Amino acid sequence: MFGIAMTLFSWWSPWAWPAAPALAMIRILVGTQTNFADLPYATRATVFVVLIVINVAAWALAAMLASMLVQRLTARRRPASPV
Repeated sequence: MFGIAMTLFSWWSPWAWPAAPALAMIRILVGTQTNFADLPYATRATVFVVLIVINVAAWALAAMLASMLVQRLTARRRPASPV
């Protein structure tokens, strides 16, 4: 859910950082020689869907790692019982 929320936030926010995973993939997939608007419509639609999936997955992974880190740092340690 966090990945979807961050992707939606990246569409309407005035900042570029929420879309960083997608922007990095545009740079890798399309490069600097081709303009995204110059691509055919079907290619643009496909790239757009792939970028949404990449952005959602990247933010979901970031949220999962943060959750695991918080859980590990805040877990209670049980004292070892004498045998």
